[in-house]
Amino acid sequence: MKHTKNLILANFNGHLVPTIEAYVLKLSPEIFYHPKLRTLSLYQYILQDAHAFNNCRNLKHLELLQIFAEIGVFNEVISSCPSLEVLILQIIFFNPSGHLKIDHKNLRILSISCNQIDSIEVRATRLDILSIENILCESDKVVLEIPRLPFGRNYWVAGRLFPHTSINISCPPKKNESSGMARPLNNVTFLASLSVSLDLKNPREVEVLRKMLAVWTEKMIELEISFKHNNSLGEEGKSSKGGANNKLWEKAEPFPNADFRVDTIWMHNFSGSSKEQFALASRFVMQKTVMKKMMIKTSSDEKKKKRIEAAVAKLKELPKGNKELSIECF
Repeated sequence: MKHTKNLILANFNGHLVPTIEAYVLKLSPEIFYHPKLRTLSLYQYILQDAHAFNNCRNLKHLELLQIFAEIGVFNEVISSCPSLEVLILQIIFFNPSGHLKIDHKNLRILSISCNQIDSIEVRATRLDILSIENILCESDKVVLEIPRLPFGRNYWVAGRLFPHTSINISCPPKKNESSGMARPLNNVTFLASLSVSLDLKNPREVEVLRKMLAVWTEKMIELEISFKHNNSLGEEGKSSKGGANNKLWEKAEPFPNADFRVDTIWMHNFSGSSKEQFALASRFVMQKTVMKKMMIKTSSDEKKKKRIEAAVAKLKELPKGNKELSIECF
């Protein structure tokens, strides 16, 4: 294990029963502390303590899949890995009484699925992707301090507890720079909802959104889009005719494809004057993408409000792919 970079430990001895001693993962203290070990995945075990993770500053990627333990053990495991950038949790608590705490300044991707618990706290200043598949916890008992994901919609507010993913699409303008958006979504074959923020003037971010939506095989419950305004794209996003990004909307193909469907779309930071934003909204209206409602957030500024309302009025005049579609401001 001295030179191992990626490690998977999986228990395939039938169904996991928490009382069976054979499923307890017994390891020496600090066994996972190796300078070259970056990725660790554990599948279908019982953790009685967190000693194996002591001083585990080397890990960047941790997956705990179908792992049973006390809440305190999970807290110790997570806090013992301060360098984590990716954390995937499919965990089961023996006792729901307690508080799960995730406080990581380097974390970029977090996915959570768990059984009943009293409360959850997540503090992650660099988090770009949060996926909640299933959490049995009241919304007022969950604290999420994630400045990069300031969305209005989430796992709880849709009224039905479907999986929800929030993503800050952040792509450097240059192709040779890593975007960190390569991880696939897990909920594309289920009824689920999605919140994304992106800059429509960045062609790479638009392409990420297109790919995300195109792989969705089931009708989406909700899609929330928050538009970012970024004028620092550099030459990659520009052209002599007003920007390479404009060409993205000159094509006749549906966005993201002809099959994608969503019940409701929520749009935030819709300026009313952006050609790209209006082009995206009009595509959704005319190509049968939105089944029920398109909700567009207005502004408290009177001039911006009038501009947004004028754009919404134009959207209402477009031929609707679905006659029942309602387009409203909120």
